[in-house]
Amino acid sequence: MKKIKPPELEIGLGLETYKSRSRGIGGRIKTNPEDFIVEEIIKDKRVLEIDSEMNFPVGDEKEYLHFTLQKTNWDTLRAIREISNRLGISKKRLNFAGTKDKRAITTQRVSVWKKTIEDLKKVGIKDIILRDFQYSDKRINLGDLWGNRFTVVIRDTNLGVNEIRERINRIEIELDGKMPNYFGVQRFGTTRPITHLVGREILKCNFEEAVMIYLAKVFKGENDECKNARQFLSETKDFKGALKRFPKYLGYENAMLNFLANNPTDFVGTLRRLPKKLRLMFVHAYQSYIFNKSLSRYIDGGMEIEELPLVGYNIEIDSITSEIIDEEGISQEFFRINPIPELSSEGSFRKCFVKFEDFNMLNCSNNELDIQFSLPRGSYATVLLREFMKNQYW
Repeated sequence: MKKIKPPELEIGLGLETYKSRSRGIGGRIKTNPEDFIVEEIIKDKRVLEIDSEMNFPVGDEKEYLHFTLQKTNWDTLRAIREISNRLGISKKRLNFAGTKDKRAITTQRVSVWKKTIEDLKKVGIKDIILRDFQYSDKRINLGDLWGNRFTVVIRDTNLGVNEIRERINRIEIELDGKMPNYFGVQRFGTTRPITHLVGREILKCNFEEAVMIYLAKVFKGENDECKNARQFLSETKDFKGALKRFPKYLGYENAMLNFLANNPTDFVGTLRRLPKKLRLMFVHAYQSYIFNKSLSRYIDGGMEIEELPLVGYNIEIDSITSEIIDEEGISQEFFRINPIPELSSEGSFRKCFVKFEDFNMLNCSNNELDIQFSLPRGSYATVLLREFMKNQYW
C-alpha cells in the first residue's frame, strides 16, 4: 500500500509518517467548541462528566478546597489566572493536574489554598463554571491525573456513512489499540508553530535569532495587524518603531520590545522577560521535535521500540536520535546552556506507543462522525485523530 504523506506543517514538526496505512476520512475538528469535549479522568479512573451531579462530600473546612473547573473556549492557564484575579489571590495558590485544550469544552479538578465554597461561588466568569466543591488536606498535583476522555465531532468528511465506517474500522485494526505517542501540533503552537525553532537557536546560543523568531517570524494564521507588525520588525529591527505597531494584547512581545528599546543588544535579558515556564517550553519543544522525527523513522523502518529519549546532556541516546541531532547541528552538550543555566536539560525518556481505550463511534452520518476515546495523560488526542483523518484537520 502506498505511503500517505502527512501535511507539510506536520512534517515540519517531526510528524513525518503515520502508523496506519489506509486512507483517512478527512474532515475538520473544532469547528465549534462543543465539537471537542475533554473530560478529566482522575487516578481512580472516574470521569468528571460534563452534565453529571458528582455529589462530592463537602466535608469539614480544611486547608484546600477542590472543585471542578468547566470551561468553554478558555485555555487552562488563562482561566486559572482570571479565577485568581477574581479571588484576589496569587495564581500559585491554585493547582491542577494538567492543562486542557482551549477551543473545546473541558472539565478538570483544581485545588485552591485557604478559600471557601462561598468565595468560589461569588466568582462569575463568562463560559466558566465552578462546581463539585470538596474540602481536603491535600492539594491537587500534576501526578494525580490518569488521563482524559475525548468526545469529538469530525465534520465535512465528504464521505457517506458506509465509507466512513469502513475506513475507521480498517484503521482501528491497523493501529491494534496503540497509537504513536507523538507530540501533537499544540506542543509547538497551533497558530505560530515556532517554539521548537526558538528552542533550537537557544541551544546553539544564537539568542538574537531566537528572539527574532519569537517576535518577527510571520505565519498566515495570524491576523493582518500581527503579521504587519512582525514583518516590519523583521525588515527593520527597529524595536522602538515595532513597539508602536505591535497590538497591546501581545503582552509577551510588548514586554520584550520594551526591554529591547533600551537594551538593543541584550538578547539573553530579552528572553528573560518571558516567564520561566515559557522559556523552558522552547527547549522542551525542541526535544519533542527530535522525538517525533526519531519515532517517525522507527515506524517507517518497521522497527519496534518501547521508548525514546527526550535528548539532554546526561542521557543515553539511540543511534537514530544521534543521527538526527547530528543532522541538526546539535550535540547533547548543547543542552547544558551556560548563559541561561535554568533552561538546561539532562533529558528523560518517553513511551513510543500508548493504548487508546474505550474507542467508540457514537454517531455516523453523511459527512460527519462523532467518536469517543480515552488516552493517558501526556498523550495528544489530535495524534490519534490524525491517523483516522490523514489531512490538515485544524
